[in-house]
Amino acid sequence: MKEMNYRMNGKIREMRRKDRAMTREEAEALLHEADFGFLATVDETGQPYCVPLNHVYKDGYIVFHCALEGAKLDNIRANPRVSYGVCTEHEVVPENISTRYKSAIAFGAAEIVESPELRKELLVALLERLAPGQGFRCGGATIENTCVVRIKVEVLTGKKRE
Repeated sequence: MKEMNYRMNGKIREMRRKDRAMTREEAEALLHEADFGFLATVDETGQPYCVPLNHVYKDGYIVFHCALEGAKLDNIRANPRVSYGVCTEHEVVPENISTRYKSAIAFGAAEIVESPELRKELLVALLERLAPGQGFRCGGATIENTCVVRIKVEVLTGKKRE
């Protein structure tokens, strides 16, 4: 996984404020810590679409669930290249005209999980993250009617201002 660099319009772009850069380990810890983020996709005409959602970060993948149809899935099918951002510990500091924050942005390819076994495993991981101790109560029909998407994190950047 690369750090502090990402592709924009085919060019490698370096983080401008390197003094605020997080290490890869810090950025991954932030993905684990955050309980929601923002998924950015693009449709076939180039129209951006950004949507907040819950996630779990597992084995180098950002995992989320959704309905079996909708704009984000249409966009992922048309173009699996996505980005996903999280931000925690955000606080506007008016007297300094600044903001304290920790943020991470992941870039990668999204895939719709087809395997029922993997889909169930990832749903269990989501439930353990978002509702610990509740147990997995979803049966076969629920699993069949739930889409699970995972994003292979290829590039991860993180910034903080404390």
